[in-house]
Parts: sequence; structure tokens; C-alpha cells
Amino acid sequence: MSLPQIDETKNELKLFNLEGCQANFAPWKRSERGQQVYVKLVRDDEESFLFVGENCILDAKLQQALIRLVNDGWNVAGELTCSFEGTNEPGIDPYVYQDPVTLELGKNLLPLLDPQQEAPLVQAMPKIRDEIAKESGLVPAGVRIKDNLRLGSSQYEILLHNSPIAQGEIFLDRFLAIGSFEQLSELEGWAAIEPTYRMKAKWIEANFREKAEKLGCILVGPLQVLLTHLKNIMLEAAPELLGLQDTFNLLSRLQITHPIVVNEFLQDNKKLRIVRRVLQELLSERVALNNLVTIVETIGDSLDDSSGISPVASDIAENCRLALARQICWSNLNPANELQAVVTGDKIDADLETLQRKLQENTRYDQASEDLSNKIVARVKECLQSAGNPSVIITSPHLRRFLSRLIAIDIPHMCVLSTSEAARSRVKLIINGTVEYKKEPDSTATEQHKVEDKADAHHSEEGNSEEAAPQESETSEEVKPAAQESSEEGGLLGIFKKVGKKKQS
Repeated sequence: MSLPQIDETKNELKLFNLEGCQANFAPWKRSERGQQVYVKLVRDDEESFLFVGENCILDAKLQQALIRLVNDGWNVAGELTCSFEGTNEPGIDPYVYQDPVTLELGKNLLPLLDPQQEAPLVQAMPKIRDEIAKESGLVPAGVRIKDNLRLGSSQYEILLHNSPIAQGEIFLDRFLAIGSFEQLSELEGWAAIEPTYRMKAKWIEANFREKAEKLGCILVGPLQVLLTHLKNIMLEAAPELLGLQDTFNLLSRLQITHPIVVNEFLQDNKKLRIVRRVLQELLSERVALNNLVTIVETIGDSLDDSSGISPVASDIAENCRLALARQICWSNLNPANELQAVVTGDKIDADLETLQRKLQENTRYDQASEDLSNKIVARVKECLQSAGNPSVIITSPHLRRFLSRLIAIDIPHMCVLSTSEAARSRVKLIINGTVEYKKEPDSTATEQHKVEDKADAHHSEEGNSEEAAPQESETSEEVKPAAQESSEEGGLLGIFKKVGKKKQS
């Protein structure tokens, strides 16, 4: 039996390398690990590559070499990165490496990975990563997908660094109908909760689809339910997914176009760690990193202005938010291009300051602090519901971050703006209400009003001229405190509060 013939072809790879640069580039050894970066060059029908190094950074010599090649007629056609891990499965070492995000599927969900059915889940992953990159400015790592027969047959589980973070259940032969209790009660199906936004829903068969649409329900396919849940989890976990190497890679992309902005951070690991912490602070509040140049410039300015005192990353993040105020506000506009919000009242502000001061002095929560925080959160919830659930809360600059963290668990994804950020945004601002405590009836005040009413009835013959004077004085007293705000932020917040009171009345 003759052996099969092998057609041999010879492909020549032309590489440029700087003279005197002691770089060992392809081919590499079997056990070697690392990556090599090349700039692809094209001239007529020729193709070649300029070896850059292990990172996407062009130093002065490489830039001069690239300019010489361009002058010789070569055109830059792109960038090539070759990664090599020296193992059978690149990038995976079970002893030192864990997949950032893993998606495990039950037995009935494996058709989503079947190549004979075009593997719809695998085909959809690049689009999801692209959406995450556009919304957060962070290019996420790949998602590892595998089966897990210990799960329920229609269940899936999302793991972050090999630890479960979310779980759900979908049915490939049904649609998820989302709607009110009245709408869903007229549909036959399995009651469920939509996993991303926690809304009431039902899994219905395909023949009830037309009926559900007539009732006004939102219909979502099983694959879309899974992808939406996965996308939301990855956006929430973005601060944890951003590591030091990811931060370096993110900044290195700006090195060619903005070397002055990023060079000091790429060359100083201590400053690079500060950048990572600031970016994590921004991502934790869903602030996109798309305008990375402005963010890095603001970080550099904050470090220069620190006067020898090492600034806290959270304080630098507040400066970055102020620089990105227009972007943050515009991302929260409604379809009518309006920023609907509520503002915090004076008593709520006073309690927030008290609670913030207590927590700064004592790191532990005592019972009084816990009761006060629960009271504030409950009142914020009530006010948002009565105001039509606007997407923004506006408060004083020194309370913004504290209030955002206080309500993060009970009211997730709520945007908390400072008055300074709202003032810089130049958007149409609609104040729907003021977050304030409910007024409790005072028995002594009630008795006093009764006595005053009797006195007014006794002196009613004297006319209405005397009644006008106290009314005018009361009105002037109500307006006077807001008009006497001395600082710019306080004055602006005062205006917001007065507008909110008018809306409520």
C-alpha cells in the first residue's frame, strides 16, 4: 500500500529587523511562551513585516525605521500579533490560569453549540463582545463555553474566575413573554422571572406567539435571553475583568497617536496601577472608557496637582467624571433628549453627611447607622417611584459618590450626578421631584393652628389687608434660604430643589 503523496509548497516570509536589536523572533522554541508583534507592510505585490517586539509600542528607533520604509514605498497595512504558549491548548494552564468568564450549559442547551446547526451561540459571541466594547470602552476577554451535565437540563451558569456569579433557565422550543400580571394571566405557559431585569414573564409555546403580541407582551427568544443576561453580567463585572496587563494593553493602543499622554504610565508600573484603579472606579458606575485620552490626561493632571500627597483613586475618578460630564449626562437622556431627575432635599443631605462622617470615623456599621441608611434608601425608592422612575438622582458634589455606593445594591444601575456635572452637561434638565422625608403631623402645631383660626374668625371684621402681610412674609422666608446659597454648587442645587417643589405642588 503506497503512502499518500504530500504536496510541498514553499512560502517565503520577509521580515524587517533593526540592526543591533538583539530580538529573537519567529520561529520560536516549542516550550517558549510570549507574544511577538509585527507591523504589516505592503509594496506593489510584495508583503513584509516589521518586528516591533513583545508589546505594541514603537520607540523612537522603530518609528524612524518605519518612516524610512514608508519613504521607500512601503505602505502600512495593519498589525499582526503572534501569541505562543508552549502548550497544546494556548493560554490555558490550570495551575496558574483561570478563564475570566465561563458559560456552562445543561444537556438540553447543547444544540446552541452544534456545528450542524451553525452553532448559534458561538456565532453570536463576537457581536456581544463588540457591544460590550462600545458600551464600556473595554474589550472583554473571550468567553469559554462548555457543557456541565450536573446542571439542570435547561439551565445555564455564568462563572467569573471559576466562581459562579449568575444562573438562569431557558427553553429552546419556547418564547419568553414579558408583561404585566393582567397580560400574562391570559397566556398559558410556565411562570418565570426575566433574569436580567427581574421582570415577570412566562415561557409560552410558539402557537401562542400571535396572542401574546396582541396583548402587548414583549417576546424574546431563548438565545437572546441568554445573551442579554451574559452581556449584563460582563458589564457589571467589568471592574474585575480589567487587570493590570489589560490596562497596559489598553493604553498601548494610544501610544502611536498620543505618546505624550501615555508614555509616563506605560513606563511606570506604580502610575499604571493608579490608572487601573481609576478605570475600575469609573466602570463600577457604568461610565464608558471610550474617551480614554481625556481620562488619562485628567489622571496625569490630578497626579501633578497633588503637591506631593498621593491622591486617592476615587478622588481622581471624581475629577475624571467632571471631565466626562457631558458624556455621562448624554448617555442617560430619554428618547425626547431630556435628562429627567430627582434632587436630594436638605434633610436627606444632612443625614447623608452625618452617616458619611460616622463611617469615616468608624469603619464598622452600628445599629443607628444601619437604621439611618435603610431609612434613606427607602425614602429614595419611594420618591423615585412617585416621580415616574427617572434614571438620574442629583445631589451635592461631596455626597455624590457616597450616595451612589449607598443605593448601589438596592437600586442598581441608578446614575447619581453631582450638581457640577449636571451644570456642565448643557442638556435639557427636567426635575421630577425632591427626595425628602414625609412630613409628620405635629400635635402641638395642630392645637396652635386651631387657636389661630379662632383668633382670625374673631377679627374677621377688620378686613383682608392684615392677612396679606403675614402671607407675604411667609413666602419671602421660603424663598430666602435657597437664594442665600453662597457656593456655585449650593446655589445650583437650591434652584433644582425649588423647581422640584413646584413640580410636586
